[in-house]
Amino acid sequence: MKRRIFDILVCLAALLFYLLNRLLLSPTLGGPVGWFLVCYANDIFAGAAIVAWLDLLLQLGRLGQVCSWKQVIPFLFLCGLVWEVCAPAFKAGAVFDLWDFAAYQAGGFLWLFTGRFAFRSKK
Repeated sequence: MKRRIFDILVCLAALLFYLLNRLLLSPTLGGPVGWFLVCYANDIFAGAAIVAWLDLLLQLGRLGQVCSWKQVIPFLFLCGLVWEVCAPAFKAGAVFDLWDFAAYQAGGFLWLFTGRFAFRSKK
């Protein structure tokens, strides 16, 4: 049950960050920080949120849980292919960015790290 709450909180945090970044941070900050917020910050949070969503769906379907980077990396790579390769073919203005793949993976590792930290056994 705690893991489901964690996954829901990660998804909500990603949504809240996206809104905050889109409406307040990105328009007001410049320089390297502003560039990072515009280009990659949302992708990092998206990577964490999509893994949390996958984990939540697997739990709800009683199919297990996301447990390691061996699951996260291929899943986010496939998501990246859809978002970075297929989307530009169908959406005007969408562009391929190889660094977005790294941002999605960073978000997945962020989810793994915080999840392991949150659920480590207390002895």
